[in-house]
Amino acid sequence: MTRKLTEAVAFDALVPPQDVGTAPVTSGYLDCTHAGRIVLLAKAGAVTAGKVLTVQARQAKDAAGTGAKELGVAATAAGVGGASPPDVEVEFVPEDLDGKNGFTHVGVTLSIDEAAKLGAAYLARGNRRYGP
Repeated sequence: MTRKLTEAVAFDALVPPQDVGTAPVTSGYLDCTHAGRIVLLAKAGAVTAGKVLTVQARQAKDAAGTGAKELGVAATAAGVGGASPPDVEVEFVPEDLDGKNGFTHVGVTLSIDEAAKLGAAYLARGNRRYGP
């Protein structure tokens, strides 16, 4: 029997739509211990031409953000005047986390270099070892 996509992948909002231009917004952290694949999905509203959405994946040891640090390099997308920057997808596997030092949770920092602009980020965890 074929499973639905929503049964195979856990989707969670890390940063619900909000102003990420006035100041960067860092999300909470979600457990990725049982995920085989992890994708951060980010979206921004309309911006002035050349303004940039920056998506920085972060890792922590727990949901409280203990020891939080960057995970890889920041991904960016530039807007075209009056339109949204392209969506940003950052995919990685659990081995990319610093598991040797106990990092199991993933979060994100979103920012746009233009005040009062909306952005949002979601986490998709797939190939899970256990059900939802």
